[in-house]
Amino acid sequence: MEPPSQSPERSRSAPGLGRRTLRGVARGLIVALALVGLYLVTAEVAMRIPVHAGADPDGGEVDVYLVTNGVHVSVWLPTARPERDWSNWLPPEVPARPGGYVAFGWGDHDFYLEVPTWDDLTVGIALRGALWPTPSAMRATAYIGPPVPGEHVHRVSLDPERYRDLVEFVERGFERDGTGAPVLLPAPGYGTSDRFFGGRGSYHLFRTCNTWANGAVKAMGQRAALWTPFERGARHHLPRNLGEDRPR
Repeated sequence: MEPPSQSPERSRSAPGLGRRTLRGVARGLIVALALVGLYLVTAEVAMRIPVHAGADPDGGEVDVYLVTNGVHVSVWLPTARPERDWSNWLPPEVPARPGGYVAFGWGDHDFYLEVPTWDDLTVGIALRGALWPTPSAMRATAYIGPPVPGEHVHRVSLDPERYRDLVEFVERGFERDGTGAPVLLPAPGYGTSDRFFGGRGSYHLFRTCNTWANGAVKAMGQRAALWTPFERGARHHLPRNLGEDRPR
């Protein structure tokens, strides 16, 4: 007895299903590419729209710096000022000293703690940070003085009132314990002068480390991008003074 032959309907449906699957994949790729393109175009346009367009970057006595490593912009504040003495506010694990500076950065918790070098970056960490909200962390690094002048450094001079606004913005990035102190994470820093702290707010595609840095520029009342997720946007409107001192 011969086995029953495959029905004509079933044999005709298999190629059709395959074509529909391919069409569905193609549509999904087109939609994904369109969304990525929309994101990039929006970032480019928003980067070029300034807020606080009339601000004077040399309008005060307090020198703060924004420093880029090519990917991430950090905010450098003097260690000791009447508005905030970071050597008292931060724990001794961050060896901040009067006369020096403390660099602050906000970002993705896992990226900060698990990616000390680019060789440590994995696809999983990158996708988690890009595709959905993740916990954040703050990094504080103590330096003995201001940054070395160069193309990667931007100086802004603030009056005390604007500097106080910047201090409050930075402090809001930290998770606090019951006493109001920043929550030190049980993880080593990248070196002997920095440590990581719990952060407030979630890291995601629309709120990145450079969005935070751009927010710091807004908080100090300086010319900043309307919105940016990228390093280039966070310093697009900053003065090109190489971080050099201005004549007093």
